[in-house]
Amino acid sequence: MALSEFITQHQEAILSECEAFAQTLLPAAASMDKAALRDHAAQVLAAIALDMKQPQTGRAQRAKSHGRGPAPSSDNPTAAALHGELRAAAGFDVNQTTAEFRSLRASVIRLWFESKPQLGRDEVFELVRFNEAMDQALAESILYFAAEAAHMRTLFLGVLSHELRTPLATIMASGQSLVLAQRLQRPVPEAADRVLRAGKRIESLLDDLLDFVRSGLGEGMRVAPVPLDLGKVCERVVGELQSVYPERAITLARSGDMACTCDEQRIAQALSNLVGNAVKYGRPDKPVEVTVVGVDEVELVISVANKGAVISAETRDSLFEPLVRGAGGDHFGVNLGLGLYIVKEIATAHGGSVAVDSSAEGGTAFRIRLPRHANEAEVSAFGGLKLN
Repeated sequence: MALSEFITQHQEAILSECEAFAQTLLPAAASMDKAALRDHAAQVLAAIALDMKQPQTGRAQRAKSHGRGPAPSSDNPTAAALHGELRAAAGFDVNQTTAEFRSLRASVIRLWFESKPQLGRDEVFELVRFNEAMDQALAESILYFAAEAAHMRTLFLGVLSHELRTPLATIMASGQSLVLAQRLQRPVPEAADRVLRAGKRIESLLDDLLDFVRSGLGEGMRVAPVPLDLGKVCERVVGELQSVYPERAITLARSGDMACTCDEQRIAQALSNLVGNAVKYGRPDKPVEVTVVGVDEVELVISVANKGAVISAETRDSLFEPLVRGAGGDHFGVNLGLGLYIVKEIATAHGGSVAVDSSAEGGTAFRIRLPRHANEAEVSAFGGLKLN
């Protein structure tokens, strides 16, 4: 049987071996199901089998054997290119991704030989064509893997710099208050407290970064829920932000039972991002309204509302995606959508969710729904940010 026909007719046996090998690529593959482990392998095999049946010139043969075949289009990437991109996003490193193609090549050849083919000139030539197609698929996959890995590094650094802005602004505003208080000889103990809390938040972010670098696993920020009063946490954050934006009115309303088990620092980050966005995009003559409601025994809701321009349905679809620049975005990471992405990931890490409503009559309101007792074993925030 010709090798191309063998690949088509014995695809399931080949894919089973691919799946078994992918399961060994830890830690990224630890929680993957069958479909994720086989990701695009069937399409890669089908493309290779089809390519082997197509005529090609000597020049095309040499180019393909060096991994310089036709480049995949960014609008229509090949299955191999998509495989590399998704493997980077899933946390595989480049060696693991390359090993998958090496394993696929070895499995196909071994299984074919086990079928005892009659090796003549045509069969040897087809084996050469198979290896050329495999080299081309590997080159496409690694090209897209590298691009996705670079994107993830950029995203991570953007998230880090974005999250440092709020506590640094708090420190600077509080520092100015302390300087003024010294001149007037009036103690301002709350300003010193804000400096210490903002410093702690920066320390927490840097600790996350160090853990991330040391592990090399791309874990990113992980929630550490503790018993707390969500109303008091929101009161503290609103107070800090009011000192950063003294010209804006920021109100806070609480109702219901505020007791919960959440990560205080992460909730503070999420609320800071939402209020910061509300101040930036809301009408300056209207207050930013923060509401915390203990809905029932299992859920709490944090809402941040403002009056401003309506967010279109098209924009809402991508509002929580990272690095999506809006019409007013710049090139310095300020309006890259990272703040809302962080909010979504923190909510998800607690086992909750975030949503937005926007209309001309009611304004814009972001709502974070949190379980009253978050589980620290929930998926960590920023699980997709891999720096391989």
